[in-house]
Amino acid sequence: MSNSPEIAIAWRVDLTVSEYLRTEFEILLEDNVAVVSATLLEDFNEIEVEPERLWRLSFYCTDEAEGAVLTSLLADNASRLGLAEPDITGTAVPPEDWVAKNAHKFPLIFAGRFVVHSDHLRPPPGRTALCINAGNAFGSGMHGSTRGCLLALDAIANKHQVRRALDLGAGSGILAVALAKCWANTSVLASDIDPAAVASTNIAAHENGVTDRLQSCLSDGFAANEVRDGAPYDLICANILANSLCQLAVDMAEYLTPGGLVILSGLLTRQEDDVGAAYQRAGLRLVDQIRLGGWSTLLLTN
Repeated sequence: MSNSPEIAIAWRVDLTVSEYLRTEFEILLEDNVAVVSATLLEDFNEIEVEPERLWRLSFYCTDEAEGAVLTSLLADNASRLGLAEPDITGTAVPPEDWVAKNAHKFPLIFAGRFVVHSDHLRPPPGRTALCINAGNAFGSGMHGSTRGCLLALDAIANKHQVRRALDLGAGSGILAVALAKCWANTSVLASDIDPAAVASTNIAAHENGVTDRLQSCLSDGFAANEVRDGAPYDLICANILANSLCQLAVDMAEYLTPGGLVILSGLLTRQEDDVGAAYQRAGLRLVDQIRLGGWSTLLLTN
């Protein structure tokens, strides 16, 4: 998943919200803003889910008028959820590279064997380092859906051999890079419907030294020739929205090798049953699931 870099960012709307309500607001505005960022405000364990910890959500948009619309949507949603006085503020964004300015705020993120870091941080030894810099594409590793996929990869890395892998909806390229680093002889194809995500994935492949085994392409699901020609896959990762996951269930099963694995995320825990049922009808069965901060990651096989 990704956000378009073509939108000029001039206004930011901030909202302070508890962990257990965070996903409600992120999902609400996911398709209405240029960029969404989240910062943990209190001294909690970053990895463990604690429902009462506070997050500052920042929604970036084009101008003050659009910011007023976002503020109204946030206020209405807060009222629906029973928040009497939500902490919502609007601020003009100076004409500068806000990503570079705020890069120092992105901490090391740990998920099993993986550590996600940006250029300004040095990862500790003994872990698989994933260098992902802040940008317009979805997937810093902080989000529960991305971290869930990394934890699922960590769980299967020593148990399965993967020769060909597909990252469907690659976003920043973080999962594609993780796939390439999990298995030394793996060939990884990363696809996304957004050209910005394809570009981000190419940058991530270069920064992580895996360009020889990681290719990317523009594709809506399995539509592109590169995606179909690369099949069958031993492992398919898809960190996209629940409705899209359901629509792709039959294709996932068709393009998977016998005994292959599918990692699905981008769905809320309340959407597990619907997504799981779609894949069961397609001939796949649930092997494991991971839940983080209201988000669910499913591991399936045929």
